Amino acid sequence: MSSSSTTSSVPSICNEHSLARINSIIKQFNLIELPREGGLYQLIDQSSIEVSLSSQLKLHAQSHIYYMLTYSRPDEPQLAHNYLHSIENSDDLHILVEGDSVDYYLFYEDGHVEHKILGNDYTAGEVPVISTPGTISSKALKLRPGKNGFAFIVSVITPEWTPDRCKIGAGQSFLDKYIGKEEWCTKEFLTELIGPNWMDNNI
Repeated sequence: MSSSSTTSSVPSICNEHSLARINSIIKQFNLIELPREGGLYQLIDQSSIEVSLSSQLKLHAQSHIYYMLTYSRPDEPQLAHNYLHSIENSDDLHILVEGDSVDYYLFYEDGHVEHKILGNDYTAGEVPVISTPGTISSKALKLRPGKNGFAFIVSVITPEWTPDRCKIGAGQSFLDKYIGKEEWCTKEFLTELIGPNWMDNNI
């Protein structure tokens, strides 16, 4: 992984054209801040089909969500991060609509980790679609600094996203499990991915 993927530095401001585009998307799709997890979002719709995870739990087969990460507000760094979290028993498919590249850090129950990049530079190994399985332990996203200052994404969550099934944050047991798994898995960087959601009980 290049050092640029783990840097904490962020652009201080987006240019006038980028700000206009960001604000236009936010207004057109009525994006609002996603508490604790970070970024901006808005539910598009839900599948008309229902599925059962158990005899007590019925869910829509999918949720479709607009999602944005942005550096347009330097005093609100949480808008450029999707802090460490997991969605219980749901696969999550992200499709880049427009904007800059995004780092995805994936943490699995068996202890292995992955780093992927959502973006349009396919020759550099970036991909336009990233899918994370519902069996994953947790994941975190971080917007890469770029000329646009944002990434606009469509998320398809199967079965649907519900707040009570989204577990956010981690603690010391997370660090103990994943520090040193890859070069980028330092205590400092993993703590940055957890962000303000530090807790004693690991997700």
